[in-house]
Amino acid sequence: MNFDDRTWVASKIKALGTKVPRAFCSILFFVMALLAVGWGLDRLYPMDLNPRTRTQVILAENGTPLRAFSDAQGVWRYPVTLDQVSPLYIEALLGYEDRWFYHHPGVNPLSMLRAVGQWAKNGKIISGGSTLTMQVARLRRPVPRTVVGKCLQMGAALQLEWHFTKEEILTYYLNHAPFGGTFEGVQAACYAYFDHGAEELTPAQAALLAVMPQSPSRFRPDRFPQRAEAARNKCLDRLLDFGVWSGEAVEEAKEEHVVAWPMERHMTAPLLARRLHTEAPEGVTRVETLIDLSLQESLEQLVRDYAAGLPPHVSIAAMAMNNHSGAVEAYTGSADFFNEERFGYVDMARALRSPGSAVKPFIYGMALDQGLICSQSLLMDVPLRFGDYQPVNFHRSFSGPVSSAAALAHSLNLPAVQLMDHVGPRFFYAAMVNSGFEIKLPVGAEPNLSMALGGFSTRLEDLVLAYSSLGRGGKTMKPRFIRDVAVEEATLLSEGAAWIVQDMLIPVRDRQIRDTKRLFAIKTGTSYGFRDAWAIGVDRGYTLGVWVGRPDGTPVPGHYGAQTATPLLKLAFQLLPRHTRLVPRPDSVTEATICWPEGTVLSSGESCDQPRTAWLLDRTAPPTLTATRDTPGPAVTPLRLTTTPDGAYRLSRACARGRATVETSRVLWPVALESWLPASLRRRALIPPLAPDCLGASDIIIDEPIRIEGLEDEEVLMKKDFTHGYPDFSLRVQGGNGPWYWFENSVLVAQGTHFFFQPKQPGVYQILVVDQSGAVDQIRVSVFF
Repeated sequence: MNFDDRTWVASKIKALGTKVPRAFCSILFFVMALLAVGWGLDRLYPMDLNPRTRTQVILAENGTPLRAFSDAQGVWRYPVTLDQVSPLYIEALLGYEDRWFYHHPGVNPLSMLRAVGQWAKNGKIISGGSTLTMQVARLRRPVPRTVVGKCLQMGAALQLEWHFTKEEILTYYLNHAPFGGTFEGVQAACYAYFDHGAEELTPAQAALLAVMPQSPSRFRPDRFPQRAEAARNKCLDRLLDFGVWSGEAVEEAKEEHVVAWPMERHMTAPLLARRLHTEAPEGVTRVETLIDLSLQESLEQLVRDYAAGLPPHVSIAAMAMNNHSGAVEAYTGSADFFNEERFGYVDMARALRSPGSAVKPFIYGMALDQGLICSQSLLMDVPLRFGDYQPVNFHRSFSGPVSSAAALAHSLNLPAVQLMDHVGPRFFYAAMVNSGFEIKLPVGAEPNLSMALGGFSTRLEDLVLAYSSLGRGGKTMKPRFIRDVAVEEATLLSEGAAWIVQDMLIPVRDRQIRDTKRLFAIKTGTSYGFRDAWAIGVDRGYTLGVWVGRPDGTPVPGHYGAQTATPLLKLAFQLLPRHTRLVPRPDSVTEATICWPEGTVLSSGESCDQPRTAWLLDRTAPPTLTATRDTPGPAVTPLRLTTTPDGAYRLSRACARGRATVETSRVLWPVALESWLPASLRRRALIPPLAPDCLGASDIIIDEPIRIEGLEDEEVLMKKDFTHGYPDFSLRVQGGNGPWYWFENSVLVAQGTHFFFQPKQPGVYQILVVDQSGAVDQIRVSVFF
């Protein structure tokens, strides 16, 4: 190179040196301007990943959806996170749609160049070159499918990548990608087409869902199974080509054919889900319940099968609560949600209904805590009048003297009202309400004795709350339906009273065989007119309640708690998970032998009319209660009598002077029970007549017992005159203190000293007369045709 050449090169280098800074500055200026414009557009048109209005889904305890509710536009979206989706689907999605998702800034230049080349070569769009980020951008900000639209889509994708992480972008796609019809998001598609969640996808299903958003309507497996299978296989081939899945995995996936199964939207616990959906705060998309899915499905099937044997229009409600946590693990508000004939859409677990006798255990429990009774105290199942209120038994007959345990086990009405009278209706009302139990009295009514027989309204869930106290040491547990609700408990009974009551409610047969699988307390209830049949069971682990009846309140004659609800309750208890059933006996409860009629503890060697083995609370054996709270004097009358040595005659104090005498003691049973006692225990047998030579003495021990004259007990009557029917009988009362009240089969029919008995048809008639002090006499008459 000569001198001239070197001069020329030097001049060129000098000229280039002046141009490069200018070019660099121009490029830098252009980039800065582009960034400024981008920043401004980003500020003017911000991008976000706020979810669209979502489907609200009610979940079981294990996360399985029980029921979902679409948004206002009818679109179904189930919120889901990355870790709740099968890795197979993520692999298929990224392998088919965007292999470089985690490496590009939102736009893949190579994909775009390939798409442009295919367009130029074929004269039409073969592929759009869109990344997943660009697809999310189109979901957030729809644009026309034009060159300008594609540019806008690319800009939006860059915005998303600038503001959000890859995981956030992918999660949005999982929740909003279209899958045909009104289904958006992979979870909604899984439940719609496969009836299971996204975490359970097979490789074939994952590949199908990966390709579906490209043409959601054309690839719907329920409508176009062949087309959907072809698209799925295309996806599988690509996954094989790219080495995402092995050849063996792809071949196995292709063997799974796409079948056009009809879509069925299964609902479990639909009425509970509807309730929680209504109560959920606005914006809540996931409600996590405490429902045990397996138990719930089993109980629903049991209820449907059981309802098939009931009359038309009869529904069923049942609820199972875990006593330790308060979790409601099963809830059926109706016999069948889809059965309109049985009013399946009405949630009877929340309906206000009369509980009938189902509240009696808590009257007994409060009486125990007040020291009024023990488990074997003597109660009176006889006609009693409490002011203007005169209850009768369910079977319209009376048993006379009964123990507390027997009266509760047989759900006798008169002993329950007797105890309510002594406990006090207002006390009972306050104690129940303070424990969380709802009592709705009739309009204008105040707490009264009729509450003992269900004279108010309450709900199944309130009965479950109250009965939980019998398995929880006297503390109620408020049913918890969702996970976020705190445990609420309150004291209803003492631990000892609760244990004694639940022990009295264990069926005798189960107690005898001591089968721990069956050993749980049961109480039934039937409302007036056979409108409601109840059965509640409780042990240490669970409380389970059942209601059977017509939601419209129509009576169902012949159906009552023990016949209709109890068999279902026993079947439902067999569905419960294995748990500890026996409630441990507390130290406050001891066993002792008491003596009837006094009710006191029987001392060693002491004679007694009727000894009873009883559970005592705090070692207390209360004396026998009077018939009513206002009845004067003790219920049992102890007597000291002076008699002749042979005991044949009673001597007055004046007649006894100078004669051989014997001092004896007698215990008179409550006068109201006189007619139900064996002859040896009645007053006539216990009190000998006054000696003949003492007849002038004034030494009245007791009034003459009340008795019916005109017919004998157990007398049989035959129809003699076929023209005029049965004869009439004039009955009269002797003894007692008026006024007298006459009852025919527990129905008040007359008042006064006489009653004309006029049988109309064959059968057994029970005739009773009661005086103002509660003294009773009764006869049974059998009438034949």
